[in-house]
Amino acid sequence: MRPVCDCQAHLLWNRPRFGEINDQDRTDRYIQALSTVLKPDSVCLCVSDGSLLSVLAHHLGVEQVFTVESSAASHKLLRKIFKANHLEDKINIIEKRPELLTSEDLKSRKVSLLLGEPFFTTSLLPWHSLYFWYVRTAVDQHLGPGAVVMPQAASLHAVVVEFRDLWRIRSPCGDCEGFDVHIMDDMIKRALDFRESREAEPHPLWEYPCRSLSEPRQILAFDFRQLVPPRPLCAEGTMELRRPGRSHAAVLWMEYHLTPECTLSTGLLEPADPEGGCCWNPHCKQAVYFFSPVLDPRAPLGGPQTVSYVVEFHPGTGDITMEFRLADTPDSPLLGNKVA
Repeated sequence: MRPVCDCQAHLLWNRPRFGEINDQDRTDRYIQALSTVLKPDSVCLCVSDGSLLSVLAHHLGVEQVFTVESSAASHKLLRKIFKANHLEDKINIIEKRPELLTSEDLKSRKVSLLLGEPFFTTSLLPWHSLYFWYVRTAVDQHLGPGAVVMPQAASLHAVVVEFRDLWRIRSPCGDCEGFDVHIMDDMIKRALDFRESREAEPHPLWEYPCRSLSEPRQILAFDFRQLVPPRPLCAEGTMELRRPGRSHAAVLWMEYHLTPECTLSTGLLEPADPEGGCCWNPHCKQAVYFFSPVLDPRAPLGGPQTVSYVVEFHPGTGDITMEFRLADTPDSPLLGNKVA
């Protein structure tokens, strides 16, 4: 008979999340960053789902620590963890959505450090955790003069890759074990030709080997020290392909800048090796935007040497629209791809 778990952690945290929480290098970076900004009289407000950053803040000597949990199950789990570590009287758990916080919830204290991983259970694509920016904007009235926001900024990055196997999920089958499935290929192609269907997909790329064909490129930057801007953030440009291969997709990820000297990446963890081999963060999914013209296995090597892109962040909805296009593909309306 299998053991029965009643701690509820395994209901709230999946395996990648457990790996993330137990990643010592990641934890050390948070400790390093926190040590540079915390003071004994700091008032810390933590905003992330099921995060243990509040424990780190208390361990580093913060006078008052609040953590916000909008989920009742997450609230119950953290209460168990705090009780097991004799912290139930040291860290205040607030069970409500961050935008509904009141001065009474914070015991009429002004926050000197707003802290987030950021991690939210509803995030599917890397940039969905920009929800932290909206939380920062919503709680601005509770921040004291000179309050520190950590992470202080984030950036969206991209690289063009050639996959060893993952490209096959978008490739036509043709003849398979003696069966002609061209009809199915044509039906899938027509479905993918709808603009709504051409969108980035979340994939754990540590499971799918690939080679980078371009250098990583920062696409957009988000300054959490400022409120969410009223106008869209836009970027367009080209990425030069520096290695030979079939350009299967653009991969996108977020990097969070805890301080100017300390950054956490949800994508590439180190520069590619000379052959283009990539080392991806195993605890996060990256966003994959497939280039449809090159997914035919009969396509010749070589071809386009640049990839053009247009990316736009819409603050009113939190959506990101994007289009990546191989240099010699026919023109199409820009921003034809919308990713929530």
